[in-house]
Amino acid sequence: MNVSESGMMSLTLPRVGIDPNCPSPVNEFIADEEAASICPLLTPSPPTSFDHPLSLINPSPGMAYEQEISPSSTDNMEIPTRSALNGNNMVGYSVLNQEILDQSNNEGSVPTLNATSSVHSVMESSSSSSSVLQEPTVCAQLLSSHHYHHLTKASNIDPFTCQESGGKPPLSGLQLAVTKSTSDFCFLSWNWPVIRKLSFWGVVSLLMACACVVVALIAQLAQSDSSNFDGIGDLRGLLSRVQYLDSLGVQAVRLNPIFPSKQYPESYDTPTSLTGINPHLGTEQDFTAFVEAMHKHNMSIVLDLPIRPYFKQLLTAAEKDKQKEAQNKIIIASKKIHLTRKNGSDQDNFTENLINSLIIPPLVDITRAQDKMEDTISNTLRYWLRRGVDGFYIKGLEYFTDDPDFASQIRNWKKIVNSFSAGLDDERILMCSVSVLDTVNESGDSNTLRAVLNNIDLIDIHLDLFGNGTESVKKQVDKVLQGILYTKPGYPWVHWNFGSVDTQRLSTHLISPNGSLGAILFHMMLPGTPSIFYGDEIGLKDIQDSQGERKDISHLHQLAPMHWIRSDRAFGFTPTEFHPWLPFSDSWSYIEAGKQSALKDIARLRDVTPPVYMNGVYKDGENLPNCEIRTLHPDIIVMERMYPRRNSYVVVSNFGSETQVRDLSSLYYGGEVVADLRGRVGQYVTFQTLLLYPGESIVVKLDK
Repeated sequence: MNVSESGMMSLTLPRVGIDPNCPSPVNEFIADEEAASICPLLTPSPPTSFDHPLSLINPSPGMAYEQEISPSSTDNMEIPTRSALNGNNMVGYSVLNQEILDQSNNEGSVPTLNATSSVHSVMESSSSSSSVLQEPTVCAQLLSSHHYHHLTKASNIDPFTCQESGGKPPLSGLQLAVTKSTSDFCFLSWNWPVIRKLSFWGVVSLLMACACVVVALIAQLAQSDSSNFDGIGDLRGLLSRVQYLDSLGVQAVRLNPIFPSKQYPESYDTPTSLTGINPHLGTEQDFTAFVEAMHKHNMSIVLDLPIRPYFKQLLTAAEKDKQKEAQNKIIIASKKIHLTRKNGSDQDNFTENLINSLIIPPLVDITRAQDKMEDTISNTLRYWLRRGVDGFYIKGLEYFTDDPDFASQIRNWKKIVNSFSAGLDDERILMCSVSVLDTVNESGDSNTLRAVLNNIDLIDIHLDLFGNGTESVKKQVDKVLQGILYTKPGYPWVHWNFGSVDTQRLSTHLISPNGSLGAILFHMMLPGTPSIFYGDEIGLKDIQDSQGERKDISHLHQLAPMHWIRSDRAFGFTPTEFHPWLPFSDSWSYIEAGKQSALKDIARLRDVTPPVYMNGVYKDGENLPNCEIRTLHPDIIVMERMYPRRNSYVVVSNFGSETQVRDLSSLYYGGEVVADLRGRVGQYVTFQTLLLYPGESIVVKLDK
C-alpha cells in the first residue's frame, strides 16, 4: 500500500488470470507509472481532449477508490471484508456509449476502445469487497434504461465489455451498486420545515373555519322562527305556518294541552301544571310571538284545559297525605299499647284509648279538593288571559257536575273571562263538551242547567260519519237542532267536529282520496262553528302499526306528523336527518291546491252570507233552526241552509266509494256553484242529472 503526495491511498490488488511474467499495463492517459499505480481506475480516464459520448455531463477530476484498512495492514494484504463509505469522496462509474453497445450486439464483436491493452488488476469475488462512492454528476450517467450488472474480461480483447445477460469468466458476477444523487430527487431539496409549518397552520385554519360555520348555523337557528328539530311539533314550527292557516280562512286555532307533563308528548293530557309551557313546545317568548302573529292575522287562540286528570293527581296526593297521617296514628297507637301493658293499666281504659287513637279521617277531603279546584282554575284563567289567550276548552268538566258549588264556579269563571273582553269584536269564550249539558240535564238540577246554558259559549259535539252512513249523521244533527240549545237565542253556539285529538281520522275510514275534503265542505255548511282537525284537509291518516310496536300508545295514533310540504321526504315537518316522535302516516297529499281553496271559498261564504253564518231564525221569541237535512241514499246526503228574503244554499255530498248520478229536480231546479272540488265555481248547474264522484261535495246557491 502506498500513499501519494496528494494524500490519496493506493491499494495493490492480486492479479487474477494474468500471466505473472507480463508487466503491468500502464494507462496511456496517465503521465507516468506512479500515477498509474496510485489511481487504479476500473475504466481508463480520458484525456482532456477526449470527446466522450456523455460529455454533456462533466465528471469531477481526481476520482479515487478509497479503502479502509487497519494499521497493521501491508501492501500485499487481502481485500478487507468491509469498507467505510465517505459521503464526501465518492467514486463515479462511467458507462459505455449506447452506440457502442448497440454495435456490439448487432455485429457480434466488441469494438476496440482507445484506452489500454490490459488491466492492472481485477476482482475475483462476486460480492464487492469495498463500498463505492459516487459523484452526483457521474451518478446521473448511470441512470439509464440498462442495468449494468457484470463486467467481463475476454481473452482476446483488452478493454472491458458491459454485458446485460451475464458475463464471462474470469470476472462474471461482479455486482456494481449505484446510488442516485440527491439532485435527482427534487423533493429532497424542498424546504421541509417551512412546508410542515404551512401544512399545520393550514389544517388548523380549516378546523377553525368549520367551527365558525357550525357556530354561525347554531346562532342562526336560535334566532330563526323554525322548529328546534326534535321531531315534536312546537310553537315555533306552528308560527312558521301562520300564513298557511290564514290561506285556508281559519279564524281560530285551538291548541291541545301545551303544559308541562311527566312524559311529553305521550302524556300530554296529564299536566303537572296549568300555567306553564312544556319545554318540548318552546318558551314563554315563543308563545308570546305566536299569539302576536295570530292576532296580526285576525285569528284567535283557544287553549284546552284538561282539568280532570290534573285534579285527579291532586286528589291522589291528598289521599297519600291522609294515608300517611293514618299510618302515623297507628304507630302512635302501637306505642300506647306497649306502654299500657308495661304499666299494667286498666284493660277497659286501654281499649277506649286505643279506639280513640285509631280513628282515621276520610281518605279524600272532598271539600278541600273542591276549594283547590276553584282557586286553581280561576288563577289559570287569569294567567292565560293576561298572555293574550282568547278562550278555553275546559275538558273533563262533566266529572265535576255533582259538586254543590258547580253552578257558582261556572258563573265566576265566566265573570273572569268577561273582565278581559273588550266588546263583541274582542270577546273571550268558554267551551265544554256536550257531555256536560247531557249530565246536568239528566240530573234535573235546573240551577246548574241554567248556569251552563247562560255562561258557556260553545258546546262541542262530535259527528260520527261511520255509525250508520248518512242516516246516522242526519239523526245526530236533528237531535241537536231539536234540542235545548235552540230554545232560546242566547244559548250556547254549537261547535261541530268530525274528528279531534280524541278520535280516529276521517281518511282512516274513508276510501275515496277526496273523502275527508268532501266531508269538510259538508261540515262547514252546518249551523254553528265547524272545527277541522289538522291534516284532515289533506287526507292525513292514522299511523300504521301492523306489528304492534306502538300498541302502548294506540290512543295517540291519530296524532301523526303533519305533511306541510308534499315534495319533501320529511314533508317539511322536520329535516330529513331527524326522525319525528311518531312515524309519518299515509295521506292523500296529492290533493291540488285548487281543491284546498274550496275551504277558503266556504270560509268566505260563512262571513258574508246570513243563511250560512246565522245559527237559526229568531221568530216569535223562539230560535228556529235554519237547516234541513235529507238523505237519498246510504251514501248521499243533502243539506239546505235558508234565511228569510235570501238565497238558499244547498250542499250535496257523496260519502260512498262509488260514483253516483242523482235526479234532485223534485227538490231543486238549479243554481250557481260556489264551492266544489272540480273547479266549477261560478258555473250554473241543474239538479236533474247531478254527477258526484266518491268523496265529492258541491255547494250551490239556489235560484230564488
